[in-house]
Amino acid sequence: AEALVSIGDYAYFTTKFEEFGAERFKGKAFDDRVGCSLLVDLLSEPLPVDLFAVFTVQEEVGLRGAGPAAYAVEPELALTLEGTTASDVAGIDQHQHCTTVGAGPCLTFMDSSVIPDPKLVRRLLETADSQGIPVQMRRFTSGGTDSGAVQAVKTGVSTATISIPCRYIHSPSAVMSRHDYDAALRLIKAFVTSLKGRETI
Repeated sequence: AEALVSIGDYAYFTTKFEEFGAERFKGKAFDDRVGCSLLVDLLSEPLPVDLFAVFTVQEEVGLRGAGPAAYAVEPELALTLEGTTASDVAGIDQHQHCTTVGAGPCLTFMDSSVIPDPKLVRRLLETADSQGIPVQMRRFTSGGTDSGAVQAVKTGVSTATISIPCRYIHSPSAVMSRHDYDAALRLIKAFVTSLKGRETI
């Protein structure tokens, strides 16, 4: 082994992305590859507002990429798109589930890095309700997201987080739902479209 690798070399799992079962996806690094995928899909068609899509780095080790990106862009508001914990597995009581795979994308009311703008969260909930899009609230407050770094840039940025529940998150083989992904994309598109001509949230 020492002939092949040295201290400091990078290693990664070679898990292949697969679709299986009842519209489930399996793969590695869904947090935050799912957020990147949502951005790519969002950019695939014209939108009625100016949109900056930022693919950040080092969220897991201190939100290091999001702050400088937001400093450069100076957004009026920001949505963080990501994967989040779904602890809906055998042996865990329902009241201990952070989120549930298949119950729709989730919104955050707070975590250890940020308290999202309540007006923005409310607007997302209203958009979901008006469009018949299922959503859930993230029920744990541990962990953090890029929203924490973005919100504190310059004079402050109105932020919110939209997450896809991922079972076995941060493992070589996470599981998420196509239903949750599609619902998240619909929610983001409907929300962004609703911003046209509005001066405030």
